[in-house]
Amino acid sequence: MCRRLSAWLICTVCMAACTRDFEPEPNPDYFPLAKGRFWEYAVQETRYAALTAPVTDSYRLRIVVTDSILSAEGGYLYVLYRFVRHDSDTSWQYLNTWSARKYAGYALVAEGNTLYAKLAFPVHVNRLWNGNLFNHLAEDTYRITQLISEEELTTGLLVKDIVEIEQENVTNNLTYRDVRKEWYAHNVGLVRKQSEVWNYRCNGGTCTGEIESGYAWQQTLITFGRE
Repeated sequence: MCRRLSAWLICTVCMAACTRDFEPEPNPDYFPLAKGRFWEYAVQETRYAALTAPVTDSYRLRIVVTDSILSAEGGYLYVLYRFVRHDSDTSWQYLNTWSARKYAGYALVAEGNTLYAKLAFPVHVNRLWNGNLFNHLAEDTYRITQLISEEELTTGLLVKDIVEIEQENVTNNLTYRDVRKEWYAHNVGLVRKQSEVWNYRCNGGTCTGEIESGYAWQQTLITFGRE
């Protein structure tokens, strides 16, 4: 695992170093990071593929901040270990390693080797930014759609002071659907994530509305804290 982590960290740091030099903005409270912090989520994902039945899987996801590394650009890069298990009677199984940091007025998460700007500070309704600003993918405009005073999650957890981010909202296309949202709570971090990304079956210019390929994802916070 050490060799895998070393190669991944080098790639992540290099990606961050290649971005433009910004002055950071205040108000990072929706993205708290510290060594020892953890979050546990209930996840349900459904995968669609042509000529096969949809496959749905439900499991628990645990994310732990295992280390922090001083960055040459200032601040810290935080190492996130991700674990999964299907029930409370089984042990956590290592899944992969991501990283996160606050830099240049953004909350950044490296999902594998791709760095996304998940949040932009300061937070306010209708705030717009390019979620792919720090990677080489096509521009993808994220928007803060609303601030929510409090919400009881489907897991029973009550969270307050929530910001809703719309990453994409394509619902009127006959050939595909792309709806992606994330919710972050003050002093908690990510509390909910929802994605519906799929292509419809089309033949001879006619689309049936039947899903041919893609995925659906629901991720909801169960508990969080610090080890």
